[in-house]
Amino acid sequence: MTYPSDLSRSISELLSTLGGSDAGSAAEAVSVVQGTGEAADGMVRVVAIAGGQIESVWIDPRMMREPSEALAEHIREATNSALTDLRSALAAVAAASATTALLEQLREVQRSAVPQLQGIIDTLGDVQERLSSGRRP
Repeated sequence: MTYPSDLSRSISELLSTLGGSDAGSAAEAVSVVQGTGEAADGMVRVVAIAGGQIESVWIDPRMMREPSEALAEHIREATNSALTDLRSALAAVAAASATTALLEQLREVQRSAVPQLQGIIDTLGDVQERLSSGRRP
C-alpha cells in the first residue's frame, strides 16, 4: 500500500531530480534565444532573434568582390539557416516552458492532494477502528 507520505516523498524526489526551474526563466530564455546561420564557408553570417527579426548580418570584406547575385544567394542561404536555427531554439524553450508548467502542477498536487489523501486515510482508519471495536462509525 502506498501512503501519502510515500507519495509526497516520491514527488519531492522527482522534483529534485528534474530540477524545478522558475517559470520566469522560460520567458527570459525566449528574449535571449537566437539562431545563427553561415554561408560561403563562414564568410557570411546572420543572426536571427525571437520574433523572426534579423539582428545582424556580417559579410567578410573579401566577399564584396563576388558578383551581386552570388553575394545575395549567400546572404539568403545564411538567413534561412539562421531562421531554421532560431525555430529549433524556440521549440526547445517551448518544451522547457511546458516542463515548467508540469512541474508546477506536480508541486500543487504535493501541496493540496497529498494532505487531503492523508485526511481520507485517517478517517478510514478511524472508521475501521470503530468497526473492529464494535462501535458505530
